[in-house]
Amino acid sequence: MNKTLIGLAMGGLLGIFDTFSAHSVFLSALDTKDYRHLAEIAIDTAAQISVFEKAGKILKAPEDALTLARFDKGGQVHTLVVLEDDGETIRGIDLSAELSRYDQNSFDVIKGLEFDHIVELTHTSTKQLSLKYKDLLASVGGNTHLAIGINYAEHGVETGQVRPFMFPKYVRTDPAVHELKYTKGWLLDHEVELGIVFPKAVCSAAEMKGMMIGFLVVNDFTDRATLMRKMDSQNVASGKGFPDGKSKEGFLPTGPYMVVPRDWRAFANELNLSLSVNGQQRQHGSAKDMVWDINKIIEESLSVKGKKKSYYQDKMVNLFEGSCIPANSIIITGTPAGVVFNAPSKGFIMGAVFKYIFTGGFFGSKMHPYIMQQYLKKEMKNTRYLKPGDQVETTISYLGTIKTEINE
Repeated sequence: MNKTLIGLAMGGLLGIFDTFSAHSVFLSALDTKDYRHLAEIAIDTAAQISVFEKAGKILKAPEDALTLARFDKGGQVHTLVVLEDDGETIRGIDLSAELSRYDQNSFDVIKGLEFDHIVELTHTSTKQLSLKYKDLLASVGGNTHLAIGINYAEHGVETGQVRPFMFPKYVRTDPAVHELKYTKGWLLDHEVELGIVFPKAVCSAAEMKGMMIGFLVVNDFTDRATLMRKMDSQNVASGKGFPDGKSKEGFLPTGPYMVVPRDWRAFANELNLSLSVNGQQRQHGSAKDMVWDINKIIEESLSVKGKKKSYYQDKMVNLFEGSCIPANSIIITGTPAGVVFNAPSKGFIMGAVFKYIFTGGFFGSKMHPYIMQQYLKKEMKNTRYLKPGDQVETTISYLGTIKTEINE
């Protein structure tokens, strides 16, 4: 006879944020105190608990959401329906082998299938296997993506912005076990973000009704040094500098899998975002707090289709090609508060203005670029930016964890 389950779930501390009122659209700041969120799962001392029962805390049942991972086998891309995940190994059904479909994108593997048909396969298929995290491919491929800046209010306060804006990100995706090679001179910042993916091109908001949506965790890494050198500090929402600062190799790792919920609207409201550096939590937020929800993101994206609305490598570029949001490209929906970069304080700005006037800085540049240049020099001494040896964990509930090691 099994012994009874014992143990207690221990609660954690919530982060407390002290904010100061914004001075202007850009020239403002938020001082943020980081608190480590502590939590421990209940301990079972008797009856054996299956990995699946443990994984129930981090995976949705297939009946509620399909969890799809990609891996290479013999030069072919396979899609696995993940049923178990212990944080190091996943187990599930090789859907590609079951269906003889080896498409690059998981959405193409399940194209034309009813949700319940795939669920049934998870219960009847004998094509089961286990994979280590290190054997997984990026959950979504591609190298052209659409990103939303300032889509969480508290992040807007800390960076001195007041409204969301869009920009493209041009970089190949990387898998969840991720090594990022550091380049000297970077100000490497982290951003936990929810990514969404569509199975087919979206040409109107009305098409969202009844459409499947894939969800994944990504880390939108940023070199703030490049961004600050290229950005327009008087019109940050132009997006200038953002593609350049965010499109370096290794700057878009994805979670171990893409999750396709039966009810994506309800699912999105359950998602909590978290990021830690060397075990210390820095970011925490909820997807339900996005300023632009998913429907609004689609509406805003389609409103600028075909227009050159951003800059990359000093040229104006489209947010995406064509008049429809492309299938199987990631929309990166914004990050909550807790990034390293904070906008300059009013005290710093005043000091820079005096220096600009009394040292003749106006002979060499305009005031706003001068202030940014001075702030960049200051930020180069900020030890909170990521550096070689740092370990970053990027997590969203039900979507898994990215483990990034910063290397020389």
